Formats: sequence, C-alpha cells, structure tokens
Amino acid sequence: MRKVLIVSDTHGSFTSWQRLKSLVGQVDELYHLGDVLYHGPRNPIPEGYDPARLAEALRNENLFLVRGNCDADVDLLVLGISEAPKILTVSFGRISFVMSHGELFESDEQMLNVLEKHNAQVLFYGHTHVPRFEWLGSKLIVNPGSLSLPKSQSEPGFVLIHAEETVEITLISLSGKIVKEVSL
Repeated sequence: MRKVLIVSDTHGSFTSWQRLKSLVGQVDELYHLGDVLYHGPRNPIPEGYDPARLAEALRNENLFLVRGNCDADVDLLVLGISEAPKILTVSFGRISFVMSHGELFESDEQMLNVLEKHNAQVLFYGHTHVPRFEWLGSKLIVNPGSLSLPKSQSEPGFVLIHAEETVEITLISLSGKIVKEVSL
C-alpha cells in the first residue's frame, strides 16, 4: 500500500513538522503544496520557525513540491529541488489529482475548470490556511489547511492518502483528529 502525505503552508516551522512526523511516521511520498520555508510578509513568524532545519528534514523525504507564492529560488536551492511547477498532476491508483498552491484560484469555477482541463477527479490546494474537504458535483476539492499558521479558527492540518485498489483520502488535524475522509 502506498502511503502519501500532503501538506501546505509550513512557513518554516520545524516544530510543526516534528509534530506531524511523530503522528504519521514514514511515508512513501510527500507532496508539499507550497509556502515551505519563508513565513511571508503578511504572516507572523510561526512557532518553531527554523527554515534551515525544516529544509534539512524535507531533503530526507521523497519530496514533490508545488511552488507557492512565498517560495523563492533560494528555497528550492536549499531544498535540493531544481524546479517546482505551479500545477502538478499525479495519479494514485486509478484516481487522477491536480495539485496547486491555490493563489491562482479566485473561484470554485476556476478550480473545476483546472480539473476538467487535466481530466482529474480531485484538486488539492493550499494558500488559504483554511481546511476544506468538499464535493463540487463529482469533483473533490481538498485543502489541508496550514501546518503552522492556521486561519479562521481552524486547527493545523494535513492529508494522508492510502492507495492500493481503493484510494483513501483523510483530512487530519495536527492533534490527530480525523476531520473528514473518503474512499474512492
């Protein structure tokens, strides 16, 4: 079984990363939806802000990165990544996914258009720091929220995917509580 972790908006918090890893352990793949190391000019400095240690930890993962609006070329350099696309498509089992940081989307209609364009069933995005797990017709829209700087009184969160014959998608808070889940 393939175990996949999806996170977004860590903003340099090594402490949040350590909490997450103590919950999930080893994973086969890590997809980061952007805003990895820098807290950004509009955000406070998160608890445990240590972008160098976070970068070192992430280099030990099978990391795939979607570039966020706070990710600079130097971030990619210290992460050991040569390029990070704005949109990434991937399949887990028989299900196709689109991943993006999310700053490109101003409406649900734009999200659905991207899914249609890429012939995908599920969209993962970050940027808002607010978790979302919602069906729009036959398409699933998922935002894990921010691992370090949650907004709108949400908890820090992440997504785990277990893929084999079926694909289980689970939105989990950093406290370990299952928020929502689905099996496709």
